Amino acid sequence: MKKNILAFIIYVLIVVGAITSVFIIYRDIDSSFSIAFVIGYIIFLFLAILYFIIVVFINLRKLKWIDIRKRLYKFIAYFVFLSGFTYTADYIFNSLEFDVYTIVSISLGLSFSFVFLDLLFFNEKNG
Repeated sequence: MKKNILAFIIYVLIVVGAITSVFIIYRDIDSSFSIAFVIGYIIFLFLAILYFIIVVFINLRKLKWIDIRKRLYKFIAYFVFLSGFTYTADYIFNSLEFDVYTIVSISLGLSFSFVFLDLLFFNEKNG
C-alpha cells in the first residue's frame, strides 16, 4: 500500500485555509480579498469533502466483503454509542431542548471518519 499524497496535500490546505479564515474573521478584516478568500475556502472545503467521500467509496470497493461487513458493524456501533452519549450529555446539561439534527449529523460524521478514514490515505497497490 502506498500513501495518497493528494489527500495529504488537501488536508494541509484545509488546515492552512481554516487558520487563515479564522484570523480574517476574528480580526474583522473587511476587504474584497478577504471576503473572496473566505468564500473560496468554503467552496474548496465542500469540494474536498466531496473528493474524500468519492475516494473512500472507490477504495471501499477494493476491500473484501468480510472487511466491509466488519467496518459497517463498527460504523453502526460507533454511531449508536456517540448518539447515545450525546443524548445523555444533552439531557444532563441541557435538559430543556434536544437538537436531533445536530446530534445525528455529528454522530454520523464522527462514526464515518473513525471507521473509514484510513481508506483516504492508502491505496491498494496492484501488481
